[in-house]
Amino acid sequence: MAWAMAATVAMAGCASAWRAPQAGATDGSPTSTAPASTSTSTSTSTSTSTATDTAPALPALAAIDLQGQISIKLLATDDLPAKGVSLGFFFNGQPDAGRLDLMTPLGSQIAQVGWSPTGAWLRRSGGSGGDAPPESRFGTDLSATPSPDDGLERFDHIGALSERVLGEAIPLQTLIHWMQGRADPQRPSTAAPDAELATGTFTQDGWLIDTREWPRRLQAQRAASPGLRGIQLKVHLDR
Repeated sequence: MAWAMAATVAMAGCASAWRAPQAGATDGSPTSTAPASTSTSTSTSTSTSTATDTAPALPALAAIDLQGQISIKLLATDDLPAKGVSLGFFFNGQPDAGRLDLMTPLGSQIAQVGWSPTGAWLRRSGGSGGDAPPESRFGTDLSATPSPDDGLERFDHIGALSERVLGEAIPLQTLIHWMQGRADPQRPSTAAPDAELATGTFTQDGWLIDTREWPRRLQAQRAASPGLRGIQLKVHLDR
C-alpha cells in the first residue's frame, strides 16, 4: 500500500478564429458596422475574458495523516491454514492517492506502499534479509529482492498489490475512509443487519465494519464465501 495514487483539451485557437456576423448582414455580404455595435462586442469579449481569468481555483484537499497498528488475519480454509500479521503504519495522503509506510511491531520499516488513480507500487526495505523476523513480515513476498531498477514493484491498482502480498485483496483505499469512522461515500453501504449492532456499525462491499470504539479502535471482517477467504482486520489508531 496509497502511499503516492486524468486529459486537457485546448479550444482557444478555435475561439479566437471565430467572428460574429456584422450587424445588418443577412446573406453573408460585407456591410458597414456602426461604432456603437463594435464597442458593445468588444466590451462583452473583455468581460468574458476577465471573468475567466479571475475564476477561483478549487482548493486542494488537505492530506490525511493516520498512525497506528493493524492486525490482519486470513481465516483457514480447507486447503490453506490461517495466516496473520501485525504491523505498525503511517499513512499520508487521500484515499485516492496516498502512501502507506509499514513497520514491524518493533518499529523497523519493512515496506512502503503507494497508490494513485493510475496505479500502485511497492518498495521493500532491507533487501533480501532485513532486520525483521520472518513471522512479523507483511507476508513472505516482502523478503524477496527488490526490482533492479528503482526498487519498486508496480501494479495496475492497489487491490492487485495487496493480493500479491497477502494472497487476498484488501480494500486499502476504502479502509482509509473506515479509519475515519465513516463509510466510503463513493460506494453503497447499509446499516448492520443485526439490530443490536446497528449503532456504529455498517456493511460495505461485503465487509462488516464496527466503529463503536472509534477513534481509538476499528474492526472490519469479511465472511468466507466461495472463492473468497474470510478476513479479520483490527486497527488501533494513535492519531
